Order: sequence, then structure tokens, then C-alpha cells
Amino acid sequence: MSQKYVIGLTGNIATGKSIVRRMLQELGASTVDADSVVHMLQRPGTSVYKDIVDTFGSFILNRDVTINRKRLSDIAFAVPEALIELEKIIHPAVRQHLLKAIEKAPAYVVVIEAIKLLESGLADHCDAVWVVTAPEDIQMVRLMTRRRLSSQDAIKRIQAQPLPQGKIAKADVVVDNGGNLVKTWNFVQKQFNKIQTPDAARVKAETIVPEKDKEKDIITVRRAKRNDLQAMAALISEATQGVLEMDEGQMMEALFSKGYLVAFQNGELVGLAGWQTENLIAGIDDLFVRGSHLWTSVGEALMDNVEQSVAELSCEAGLVFLHNKTGPIAKKFLENRGYEVKDPDNLIKVWREAAYEWKVENTTLMVKQLLERRVMIPL
Repeated sequence: MSQKYVIGLTGNIATGKSIVRRMLQELGASTVDADSVVHMLQRPGTSVYKDIVDTFGSFILNRDVTINRKRLSDIAFAVPEALIELEKIIHPAVRQHLLKAIEKAPAYVVVIEAIKLLESGLADHCDAVWVVTAPEDIQMVRLMTRRRLSSQDAIKRIQAQPLPQGKIAKADVVVDNGGNLVKTWNFVQKQFNKIQTPDAARVKAETIVPEKDKEKDIITVRRAKRNDLQAMAALISEATQGVLEMDEGQMMEALFSKGYLVAFQNGELVGLAGWQTENLIAGIDDLFVRGSHLWTSVGEALMDNVEQSVAELSCEAGLVFLHNKTGPIAKKFLENRGYEVKDPDNLIKVWREAAYEWKVENTTLMVKQLLERRVMIPL
């Protein structure tokens, strides 16, 4: 089927599959998140959307006719027959999309993250199955803190899934992600290095620290790498006047939980931006520069890159969580780019939900509509 080496990455809910996927991406693999594909296929106007609405009714729709994923998942996890029907609709479409993504992937090693990798038949198209595990109490904490579920809802989600032993029995590699993240990283790196990569497809490692710019004051922006973490932690501490002090494990979790861009000037790290997307909304936090005088240069370069990336994903809004220690110059900089201070309660539903889900302490929410015409609008 493919000249690629395909890793099927799976595991039960809240075991940290996405963090392991991003670790593999850091090591040079191309990666695809099946969950993101599902979200895309559920947009209004798709055949998957029509089949879901026909099967479950308009009850599952928001006022703007987008699918209310929480309402749909509550039904699916509460009624086994409903989950079976939902998977009959989703699995074939996702499988077809992912197979095309594998063929188009630029790297030799391709990682497909899918919670239903084994059940959907995707594992049949993989060279190796990696299963991520974590103790149930860790899963509970992650669901309650990161997804803000009640303990009852968290238990319901965990118990609705098959026992992990079934996945483990079919695994080529089992990744224990219930403890120290540095330990997880070291294990993933060791397993990845065992893969026999053809010389013609070998991925050259990116330069960790850029050479000093030939022309003074040139600003370069690139994706953050594992070896940038120490400098990133130091910059965050400096920019927040010591409010945010991040150790290696915390920085590693941040790096592998979202996308990060770093800016260099004359070989020195002078700015960074962390961002994530979901439901066509971009959330931008950890936005810092080394000194207020750099907002109009380094800040501009970072935000240009972030907005270009989220535009490629058709994100309709950008939500910036600006740390209060960055001061008035940072706020004025974002206002000049079209961002406005907003109360989450006054945002439209989808944006409001994202604002509360991604809320960061000691920050001010600033919002910009990135598309003149919203993607998710009533029919």
C-alpha cells in the first residue's frame, strides 16, 4: 500500500496519546490525529454530518447547526447501541481520509493517532502498533483538570472503554505515560531509534540552535525543539518576573501538548508563542518576548507566523491569553493587530466554550475574528 513505515498509536482516554504523538513528531515522523479528522468530517455540509444528524436528530445540534460534540458523546457513552451506530458512520470515512494522508506524508515514518485504531481496522494498515497506558487515577485527574469533567463523567468515560489489557495484548510497543514525562520521552526516543529507516528517506535533524545571523538583528522564527526548553523556561520566568517558573518536566509537557514557535535574534532566544486549535478556533498563550521594546519586531514576527498557520486551518477566531505581567505595551501591540479585550461570557457559544476550556490564570483574554465570514454559520 505504501512505502512508508506506519505506526498506529492508540490507548484509552486520557492516557496521553497526543503527547506521545508529538514526541514522535519531534523525532522526525509525520503525524496525523484521527480525532482532528473526525472533527473536520463532522462539519456542516459533509456526508458524515448528514448521516449523524439523520441518525441522532437535531437535538445534537447547536443553534448555529454545528454538532454539539459533548451532547453527542454523552449519548454515545451512555447508550452502547448509540456508540455502535456512531462508529459505523465515522470509521469508514476516517479510515479513507487517513490512508490518503499516509500516502501524502513527507516523512518515511508516519504516526496515526486513533483511540479506535484496533476496533476500526486501521491497525491492519500499520507496521507497528504502539499502545499508551496510564493508571486509572491519572486518567481521572487528567479528565477532571484538562477537560473539566465531573468525577462521575470522568468515571463514565473511562468505564465505557474496553480494558487496556486488550490493546496491550496486540501492541508491538507499550508506552507507560503515567509518571515522569522525561522518562516517557527517553523511552519513546529509544523505541523510535530502533526503526530501520532507508538512507534515502532519513530525516535530517533540524538545527537546534541557529547559527548567528549573517546580518545583524535579523529575526528567525521556527518550531520549538526539545533542546530549546531550558532557554524557553528562562525567558518565561524573565517575562513574568518569576511568576511562572517551569521545571524540565513542565516545559516538556507544554512543548508536547501544543504547538510552539520560537524567535531568535543574533543567536539568542528572544520570543516564543504557544498555540493550539480546535473547532476552527485558535488559542494562543505563552506569548512572550525578551523586553517590551521587542513587541513590534519579535512579537510581530511570532504573531505573523501563528496567524499564517491558523489561517491554513481556516480558523475563524484567535483567542490570545496575554499574561498580565507582560504589561500595557504588549496589550497595545495586540490591539494594533485587531485583538480586543473580551469577557468570555459575551462571546458566541463556540468561542466562549474554547475560552473557558483554555483559560489561563493571570491572563487577559483578547479576541480577534480571523475570517470576515464565519465558517460555522446557520444554514
